[in-house]
Amino acid sequence: MNNTETPSFEEWVHYCFTQGYSDFHTEPDADHYEAHEQRRQRFVDIDPKALSEHIIRLFSNPAFLADEYTDQQIADAVWFIFGLATTYFLHLRSEVVPRNVQIRCIESVATLYTDLFDRLCDKHDVDPNKSSSKDTPLEDAVYMIWDMDCIEGAVMFPKHWPHLVDPGFRVLETILEKCRTVTCKESALHALGHIHMYHPERVEKIIDKFLASPDQPGVLREYALDAREGAVQ
Repeated sequence: MNNTETPSFEEWVHYCFTQGYSDFHTEPDADHYEAHEQRRQRFVDIDPKALSEHIIRLFSNPAFLADEYTDQQIADAVWFIFGLATTYFLHLRSEVVPRNVQIRCIESVATLYTDLFDRLCDKHDVDPNKSSSKDTPLEDAVYMIWDMDCIEGAVMFPKHWPHLVDPGFRVLETILEKCRTVTCKESALHALGHIHMYHPERVEKIIDKFLASPDQPGVLREYALDAREGAVQ
């Protein structure tokens, strides 16, 4: 097999959840450099069209990941897939990927939250009045998804990707409406806080709707008020 040929879905998932993060954070010695470079070319520099297919398939049905990988492996994969290790979510916005496919990639992120993250986060009797976003590596990773310098740009810069603004906002609204965990909701509010300076009226409207629900715990209400002003880190 050619080591640079496009990986199958199964190969790509296995790499992302077992080795991708480690490859990015370790410098290979001379004996392992060639193999490391071949993995980078095959899994990181993957064809954007193939990548979009893999992302949509994985994010649309992610529940199996909870049974096959540890929380730590999933946390590492979140940083790898959404972050600067791969810049996958920049590649997905390439002109070679049809706009309707780009939209599906963004929209599928909602299911990743509702069917995977909401199942795995806040498992340890979390106090609803206490922020849980930093309690475990996975919760920290989920909280930071929209601050990893890749996916949030699709919503922030409508002049570049106008077709992705509405899908991005729909994802964040879905998280706030359907997820039960503090971590997932806090992640969406974190995103809205960063996006506020680009779409202030839209962000404020979404957060006002969120705050209108009497069931939101105090910690989320406080954070939502900060996000409504764009005052998040």
